[in-house]
Amino acid sequence: MRGEKLTKKWRLIKLSRMHYSDFAVRFIEEMLEDNERLHDFSVKYGMEKGAEVKRNLHLKDFSDVAEFLSMITGVRVSEKEGGVVFDGCPSREMTEVRKTVICTGFLEGFFKVFGYDVEVNAACGEKCRVEVKKRTSSSR
Repeated sequence: MRGEKLTKKWRLIKLSRMHYSDFAVRFIEEMLEDNERLHDFSVKYGMEKGAEVKRNLHLKDFSDVAEFLSMITGVRVSEKEGGVVFDGCPSREMTEVRKTVICTGFLEGFFKVFGYDVEVNAACGEKCRVEVKKRTSSSR
């Protein structure tokens, strides 16, 4: 009888040490699957970061904004007709998350603060290539 109680106590101690909550991890994994909410959140986050930059730096035009993102993230940028192309993902460097919907949302929000309505095309994979174009009235 005494041996059974002792065994039971040790098993309880062992189980209590193994007990942890995976709620937060599972919640985050679930949220990463909801692309619409993730995009909306990324746009807001991009706008917050863009507003912070706008308050502190005077960036004159579209290419200045792109160049700033390039400098702060270390991602190379080149100009293309009507926009810019990043050879890498600038939003990944700022958000620390690699997901296309986050990349597009973040960049849309960031450029929006500076008054640019942009269209973001991201080809993410082993090496990301992100094209950001100024949206014209005909491309809406």
